[in-house]
Amino acid sequence: MEKVSLLPPWSGRNQGAFSSSASHQTQAPRSKSPKSTGARVCLQSTSGRSSSPSLQSYIQLQVGNAFCRTTSSPRGSLWSGSRPAQFLLACCVLSCLLSHLPLSSFCAAQIRRNHDPDERLTGQFLHITDIHPDEYYIASGSISSSCHRNTTDDDKWQTMRPGRTDGFGGVYGSPYSICDSPFTLTNATFDWIDKNLIGKIDFVVWTGDNARHDSDNEYPRTQKEIEVLNRQIANMFLKTFTPDEDDPFQQRVPVIPSIGNNDVYPHNIMEAGPNRILQHFSDIWSEFIPESQYHTFQHGGYYTVEVIPDKISVMALNTLYFFNQNAAVDGCDEEDEPGTDQMDWLEVELESMRKRGMTAYLTGHVPPARKSYSPSCFVRYTDIALRFQDVIVGHLYGHANIDHFFILSQATLKDDEDRKKALEEARLLGESDSEIALSKVMQDDAPDFEYDQFHTFGLSSYLLELWEQYEDIPKRIKLSDYAIVLVSPSVIPTYNPTLRVYAYQLATERGSDMSTSVNPVKELGGWIVADDTQEKMRYDGEELEDLVLDQDDDPEGLKEKKKPKKPKKPKKPKKPKKPKKPKRPANPPAAPPTTFGFPLNYTQYWVNLTQANMELKQPEYVIEYRTHEEWGLKDLSVSEWLGLARRIIHDERVKKQYLAWMVVLTGAENDSY
Repeated sequence: MEKVSLLPPWSGRNQGAFSSSASHQTQAPRSKSPKSTGARVCLQSTSGRSSSPSLQSYIQLQVGNAFCRTTSSPRGSLWSGSRPAQFLLACCVLSCLLSHLPLSSFCAAQIRRNHDPDERLTGQFLHITDIHPDEYYIASGSISSSCHRNTTDDDKWQTMRPGRTDGFGGVYGSPYSICDSPFTLTNATFDWIDKNLIGKIDFVVWTGDNARHDSDNEYPRTQKEIEVLNRQIANMFLKTFTPDEDDPFQQRVPVIPSIGNNDVYPHNIMEAGPNRILQHFSDIWSEFIPESQYHTFQHGGYYTVEVIPDKISVMALNTLYFFNQNAAVDGCDEEDEPGTDQMDWLEVELESMRKRGMTAYLTGHVPPARKSYSPSCFVRYTDIALRFQDVIVGHLYGHANIDHFFILSQATLKDDEDRKKALEEARLLGESDSEIALSKVMQDDAPDFEYDQFHTFGLSSYLLELWEQYEDIPKRIKLSDYAIVLVSPSVIPTYNPTLRVYAYQLATERGSDMSTSVNPVKELGGWIVADDTQEKMRYDGEELEDLVLDQDDDPEGLKEKKKPKKPKKPKKPKKPKKPKKPKRPANPPAAPPTTFGFPLNYTQYWVNLTQANMELKQPEYVIEYRTHEEWGLKDLSVSEWLGLARRIIHDERVKKQYLAWMVVLTGAENDSY
């Protein structure tokens, strides 16, 4: 029988659909072994057939086309970019059926691979943030001019960002300076990702800031420039994560972007949607946003993507509606505020995921810090983080440029009533929620500085609050009262460029390779005991007042001693009780590390820009540190991070190393702390 050649309906070529000739490729593919040989064999397996070859070809083509039309899925879904794969699979199955042969092992394997995506998972994902490309950057430009001009004149904006202001820009950027990223660094970053991470990650978390800072009066930013830069970076992601044409079954790696405070004009400001800014991003991110979430994004700039269908969802939040520097909105108290709408949406989505047994990562640009969010949004976010910690397995953010983690706690919610009273009093005086965020309403027990101002004053003031968080961890706690926020450092060389690759749980049981001999905490009989202080921390989710202690376990007399009974007095008529406010439900136990999708560790990569500029070689990202090997964390659970926080406070050597990695080995900690 003659060889059958089938063409997909979207192909304009006249050659066979499964030709391996490179001349038929529309772009140069990455070097990967082709997967079409088995399909070609399957299509030719028609011996013993008595039907007409032309009729068979026609049936295969028409049914194959119908299959492709009916199985195509919305933009950004698991099947996105895989129409050739659908066509090839349909024709493979159809050809085998028409030839009275059972499905070949190839066909069966491809069906499993396409309908069971777990077989293609690597258990890793990339977090990239704060690229800040600058088209005006020149290698010989003075740092005092943001690397824009060959001059040594002082620039009035030089104090608005951390870093040195002396010297000149390098070819690939200027580490620990006020300059943004040259495109040489941006291109080198995507080249490295293409060479080293393609095929090794399952999705990408991209947390915004894709335009330069407005730090030069001679080159003020414009809305058009910001839109062009954002489109350029989006196209780089599309080009880097384009499915390989040599592998028709490969699907586009999901990329989940979120909007940064420098991605809008003027910076920090975004009005309630729909608006022009959201319309622009819905256009340039159309390949990343699922069609089912398109209306939600146009309304508020937030959305969710099931990166592993029915298992893991990444929720991209629009943190500008929570940011206390956004004067166009007013917190999360009033029903008509976009911040309130977004929080309501977040709760509904998380409740749905809980019922479906899914896990979620919350991502965005500005981290949920007390000094960054309006008071009402900060409390609402903390409440959601604790009430849904059986669903949320990670809080991943950027914006700060420094590598660190901070703590959300139940204590924030206990102060909420006092906050609301203070807010009401302030509103009676005519103050808005945004103004109150910068007042003393939430600053009774915190330093008098605003979170984002470490861009102006350096690290010292910001670190004061961070150390207070670490020091204030009680001796005896419920882990369900805490959540951890992980802030990744940036690509922009505010210090040195970085990327972060997470590993997450794929198996149902933790492997033996996750054990470590350098544990910051160890589990003993239902407790977590810190090695350095021997302090006990509850992790089983029980209320402390409900604990039953043996006499030997009660050295401090925690048990309430029984008192002799007094004679009963005549009962007085009871007064009618005032209705009590409904109590907030107890926090559920956090998802265990054995949960599918739970983050197990991450590897931090960095570029030594000083060396790259001296050698004039394209920068290469190398390992800076790993949470498992260098920090000794068994996984990225709350107990492990609280144990590390204790070590940072009690061990100066650990604190010194933490600070060095915080500023990406630039030595800036010696200037700021």
